[in-house]
Amino acid sequence: MTNDFLTYQNLWILADEAYKGSGGFLDGSYIERYPRESDEKYQNRQKIAYYENLFAVKVNRYIGYIFKNTPTRTSNNTLIKKIFDDVDNKGNNIDVFMSNFAKNAKVRGVNLLLIDMPKNMPSNLKEQIDNRILPYFVEILPERVVDFKTDKFGKFEYIMFEDTIDKSTPDNQDIEYVIRYYDKEKWVLYDEDKNIIESGLHNLEICPVLIFAENGDFPDTGEFTQIAKLAYRHYNLLSELDEILRGETFPILTLNASTPSDVEIKIASDNAIVYQKDFNKPEFIAPPAAPAEIYLKKIEKIESTIDKIAYDISTNRSNESGIALDLKFQGLNASLSNFALRLNDLENRAFDVVCKYLGINNDITITYPKTFSIIDTQKEISILEEMKNNINSPTYFKLKTLQIISNDLGTIEPEDFAKIESEIEDSFK
Repeated sequence: MTNDFLTYQNLWILADEAYKGSGGFLDGSYIERYPRESDEKYQNRQKIAYYENLFAVKVNRYIGYIFKNTPTRTSNNTLIKKIFDDVDNKGNNIDVFMSNFAKNAKVRGVNLLLIDMPKNMPSNLKEQIDNRILPYFVEILPERVVDFKTDKFGKFEYIMFEDTIDKSTPDNQDIEYVIRYYDKEKWVLYDEDKNIIESGLHNLEICPVLIFAENGDFPDTGEFTQIAKLAYRHYNLLSELDEILRGETFPILTLNASTPSDVEIKIASDNAIVYQKDFNKPEFIAPPAAPAEIYLKKIEKIESTIDKIAYDISTNRSNESGIALDLKFQGLNASLSNFALRLNDLENRAFDVVCKYLGINNDITITYPKTFSIIDTQKEISILEEMKNNINSPTYFKLKTLQIISNDLGTIEPEDFAKIESEIEDSFK
């Protein structure tokens, strides 16, 4: 692989660890060592380091907006409906799978989707349905890729990626590391030494590994990926601030004496301090707060930057003008629309492959919400109240109220929202 691709891999791995709070964020290996810091002090600082995971909150909130109103999928084909209900051959329906896929895609900016097919085909349709011998989705995290080539249209001509096969038994743990290869004609399974274990033809005429790319390219990163490096710096700043607070901000006992060597002072067994009566009594001094305050400002700046990147509309509202907030909401809604559009496109391409495997016509309709109207609830309530004093339009008040309620309740079930809508209808009669 090229150095550029290795750079992307390292970024994807860092982003994944920042999202999960794993790897160097968990074991302290991402804590940077001070010059001339002793082994003991550095290791102790690693042990007590705490990772405040700001990344996961932002990603989960963002993807929550996407799947707040679940995508609609329709088909008259029994096999396709079976796949909707169990898309990965592990019992997860397509909404669950795509939601998790989307989170990993938002973290990295890219993600890969393999549409695979069981090797042994059934003798009849009933057996195929009962045993779910159907195409299934497999998420391939991009950092697992070891080699690939794309054509002029940005699709894979071939791809190789790392995988494992669990052959464990109750008495023996046996994990086999393998490499999988797919191109436009065949698939091959290699062992660690690149010896062929098995292979076969898929007859699709396209590579069944599809690319999701937030910005349209592979390899690449996305708008949230940069948060990983900020999280890394935030993690270290918190550790350094903790070191200042623990090591430098405690008060120091002092005593004013013209000849310090003449002063007799000691801490007695009853914890009292004894000193000569001819000298001023001891006092405490404390280091200045400036170093800690500088760190706090740096930490707050990083947190503010993360909020801006992630379109976080829940912070610092009192410090922002109405225009700034409107721009933030517009940016969030535009970003959500773009991301949902690309997820919709990925699913359409995925089910094209599914239908090729099954040898059926594609009658599938997939629709993700494309328009998002995330709003400032408090501001919209104020507007509603002002409008009541200026216009008389029950229809406007009803629709505005429903908009506010829909945004406020988040992941409300459709039947519950229908009840609320009915109640509001009745209130305006």
